Amino acid sequence: MKGTIEFRSPEAGFDQPIEMWLACHERVERFVGLLGGLAAHMKKAGVDDDARTTATSIRRYFNEAAPRHHEDEEVDMFPRLRERLDRAVDPRVVEVLDGLEAEHLEMAALWRILDATLAEIANDRPAALDLPLIERFANMYRLHIDAEEQVILPALKHVLDRADWDAVGRAMAARRGQRENPAR
Repeated sequence: MKGTIEFRSPEAGFDQPIEMWLACHERVERFVGLLGGLAAHMKKAGVDDDARTTATSIRRYFNEAAPRHHEDEEVDMFPRLRERLDRAVDPRVVEVLDGLEAEHLEMAALWRILDATLAEIANDRPAALDLPLIERFANMYRLHIDAEEQVILPALKHVLDRADWDAVGRAMAARRGQRENPAR
């Protein structure tokens, strides 16, 4: 099992915030898959070097990168969308936004439970991963990402302009302690 973590930014820079956002979704899916793979690995091998490394990588992603991704949405993207959205034209977008924000809280609560178990594994202590909890967490993220990409992304593309996207990109970069685009 390879639990090494890839934190490099995608080819897109912060001047392409949509691409950065979508790349985060790809990484979330990869780490959720790694979580399921860890559970399967541990059934066979218990807590070994691969399990410890994988648990550490998953923890790092969901404790560092995932919260910033949610902040990108809750602080910069979703409020701009709400501000410019014509609620009469598509009330479903508002309903989806409300649901996504509630899901962020629920996913964070599920994560805290999973994180405690992964911390035990990372520290070479026997622990059992809760498979139904992992499946619930994974399914929630899959549906969450699907709603963002199928409903929210088209709405964002429709109502936000270049100045909005530039501001989002700058905020994303600042949240990660980076300049938005060294070439600019």
